[in-house]
Amino acid sequence: MTVQEHSKLLLDSTHFSDIRSAVRSRSVAWDALARSAEISGPDAAVAKKLESALIKHTGVQISASECVPSAIHLLETAHNVDVQKAVHNLVAELLSSEEYADTTIEYFSKNPKAVVDLFNASLTGDDQTVLLSGFNIVSLLIQPELRNTDLVSKLLQHPRFNAVLQNLDHMDTSYVCIRLLQEMCSVKEYRRVVWTAQASFVPTLFSVVNRALDSNAANRAVPTNSNNLGIQIQYYSLLTLWLLTFDHEIASELASKYLSDFLNLLKLVKVTIKEKLSRLCIATILNCVSPHVKGHKALIRQLLLLGNALPILQSLSERKYSDDELRQDLATLKELLEQTYQELTSFDEYEAELDSKLLVWSPPHVDNGFWAENVDKFKEQDWKLFKKLVAILASPNNEASAKTTIQVALSDITHVVELLPESVDVLAKLNGKVLIMELLNHPDSKVKYEALKATQAFVAHTFSR
Repeated sequence: MTVQEHSKLLLDSTHFSDIRSAVRSRSVAWDALARSAEISGPDAAVAKKLESALIKHTGVQISASECVPSAIHLLETAHNVDVQKAVHNLVAELLSSEEYADTTIEYFSKNPKAVVDLFNASLTGDDQTVLLSGFNIVSLLIQPELRNTDLVSKLLQHPRFNAVLQNLDHMDTSYVCIRLLQEMCSVKEYRRVVWTAQASFVPTLFSVVNRALDSNAANRAVPTNSNNLGIQIQYYSLLTLWLLTFDHEIASELASKYLSDFLNLLKLVKVTIKEKLSRLCIATILNCVSPHVKGHKALIRQLLLLGNALPILQSLSERKYSDDELRQDLATLKELLEQTYQELTSFDEYEAELDSKLLVWSPPHVDNGFWAENVDKFKEQDWKLFKKLVAILASPNNEASAKTTIQVALSDITHVVELLPESVDVLAKLNGKVLIMELLNHPDSKVKYEALKATQAFVAHTFSR
């Protein structure tokens, strides 16, 4: 990445610009701080020189080799919060300056330990200070000559950075951190190390998407069709996900770990009029169903059976999009799904549902012919499918605990027990009998009914053998 590209980092964020303007306008009594021995005289002199050159534009010439070590020393030693914030902003001014950015980056390139020292003196203080210091760190780490996966990992594990990123109630500041995250994901060699911290940020990125789908417009925290910060945070959240899915392993894990959220990408395309959002959603889906991605065939089935993808894509294909790439991607995805749809069987549909743990009353569950034809598959591979059904009952703290899912799982267990009496022994070993009987006290009447049927089935076979 060139220095010119680097100098444009985050210039579109009016909130970040306002933060920097506010810090610039606050005067720091450098000489008084030096006299009180809060900071050293030489450091105070350098800070004043930086202010003169970068903020007051007096024409004073500065050099990175003189200013950067002193700035880092100030951050390491000064306890005054105004000094900390001012110095972080001065470093940001250096890295954003057309005149000095080049030589500043060159200094850090020749002295890579200075990047580590700057990192160690960063990400403390209030949210504004975290944003300023985070901007400086990322601005350096995205430079080809300053790549450092260890520091990227530490940044994404830092509690203060994550706290600001995750706080969507303060969307202005969250947006800045998401932008910094996106910049790191733009670097191919960082994607794997970024993904290791996925639990800290992926739920937030998908939360941005899900808020846009809120059917209650009055409560919609991220408006869908207005040209504002809401659209921008959607765009960069999606851009971050898209960049990550260029890694095939990440694409596979993203779709499997966050399936329900992943399926919402299609729903967002359906409701948004912003083509740039639609383009990223469809491109991300295409990356995840690529033949090079592990489990891509299963994901295509889930898009078809759980995401209602074909009707949605048919509707989208009738829209007059101006983006040629988006129109082509939609056609490619639709063709791919249509090919798989022709090959689907009712058992494929069942397996896709069971793997997703999002069971609904789809035809296979209530078709006696389906059970007569396929029940033997439930005891294959040491009762693999049957064990998955029982496991759903044992997972009360996740999506599988939805009432409908429990009802359907209980009904399916009843079918298996009635047709394969030997499954009762497996059920007992898995503590399934206890789980089912506990559900007899469930507050939902339909869950209680299905639990009663399952109990009657295994009791009947227990005493008939």
